Amino acid sequence: MSKRRNILLKIPAVLYGWGVGLRNFAFDMGMIKSVKPSIPTICVGNLSAGGTGKTPHIEWLIRQLKDRYRLAVLSRGYGRTTKGPIIATPGHTAQEIGDEPAQILSKFPDLMMYIDGNRRRAIAAMEALPEKERPEVILMDDGFQHRYVTPAYSILLTSYYNLFTRDDLLPYGNLRESAMGKLRADTIIITSLPSGLNPIDLRLLEGEISPIAHQDLYFSRIAYSAPVPIFEPTAPTLNTMTPMIGISGIADPDRYHEYLKGNYRNIRKFVVYPDHYSFTTEDIRNLLEYLDEEAGSVILCTEKDAIRLRTMESDIPKEYRHRLYTLPIRIDLSPESTKRIMAKAHHAISHNGLTI
Repeated sequence: MSKRRNILLKIPAVLYGWGVGLRNFAFDMGMIKSVKPSIPTICVGNLSAGGTGKTPHIEWLIRQLKDRYRLAVLSRGYGRTTKGPIIATPGHTAQEIGDEPAQILSKFPDLMMYIDGNRRRAIAAMEALPEKERPEVILMDDGFQHRYVTPAYSILLTSYYNLFTRDDLLPYGNLRESAMGKLRADTIIITSLPSGLNPIDLRLLEGEISPIAHQDLYFSRIAYSAPVPIFEPTAPTLNTMTPMIGISGIADPDRYHEYLKGNYRNIRKFVVYPDHYSFTTEDIRNLLEYLDEEAGSVILCTEKDAIRLRTMESDIPKEYRHRLYTLPIRIDLSPESTKRIMAKAHHAISHNGLTI
C-alpha cells in the first residue's frame, strides 16, 4: 500500500499539521523572530519534500543574475557527511557538501557557495565579509520553511505532476506544511510542465493554484541536452539505438524515464535509487555487470547521479569509464515569463523587499 493511501498515517499527519501550524503562527505573530538580511536574499523552495526541481531553477537564476550581481548560493548541503559551516569550492566532493551544491559548483566554479544548515549564521558570516568580497545577492536554496530568515523575494515551486493543491501533509502525503504556506510566496512556478497544454489548461491550473493579488504564476519546462561523458571527454557520441541502462537517484524519476523512452529506442533497463543516494562499491560492481551483459551498452544517468559517481571514480576500471554518460537539463521559461520574474527580482534586490 502506498504511503499516500495508508489511512493509518492520517492521524500522525493531522498531529504534524498542528505542530507546523503552531510554528507558522508563532512566526506570523512575531513570537519567534525572523531576520531580514542586509544582503538581498532570494529564496527558492517548495511546500513538498522534494521533486520540484529546485536545483535547476537555482541554476537558471544564476544564469540570469551572474553578469549583474556578485552572487552567493546558500544551501544546507542535504545528504553531506560533514557538519558545520563550509565555504565550498569545486574541490569539495558531494559527500562533503551535498550532491546539489556540488552540481552547481561543477557548472559555476567561481560562484561563492556557503553550506550551513543554520542559514541565519551563514548569512551573518557573509554580511561580515569585506565590502569587495561580500555578495550582492544571496540565493537561498530550499529555504521556504526556514522562517528565521525573511527573504527579499520568495519563489515557490510546485510540480505539475504533484501540485500542492492535490497533496497531503507528511507522512500521509508529501507536504512539509499546508497549502496555506503559499501565501508567503511572491512568485509561484508550476514546474515540469508537459508539452501540448493549451491556454484553457493553463487557466485551469491558475484557477487551482489561486494566486493572490501580489503573486505571479508562471510555468517552466525541463529542457534536455544531448548526453555527455562523465569521465572521458572523447567518448563516442550516443545515438538513438545505443543500448542503454538508465539510472536515477532523484526524488521524481518519472520524467527522466519518460524522456529516455521517448527519445532512445534501446533502453535495456532502469535502475532506480533513492534521492541523494550515495553509491557503494557493490552498486558500482552491479552497474559494471550490467555493462558486461551487452557489448557497446552504456549507462546514462541524471546530473545528480553523475556528481555522486565521480566520487567513485577509483572504483570504476578505466576500460569502463568511457561508457558512463549523463543527461544535462536546463529550465525553460518563456521570454515574457523570464522578463517579468527578473523585473520583480531586480526590484526586490534594489529595495530589499521594501514596497515603494
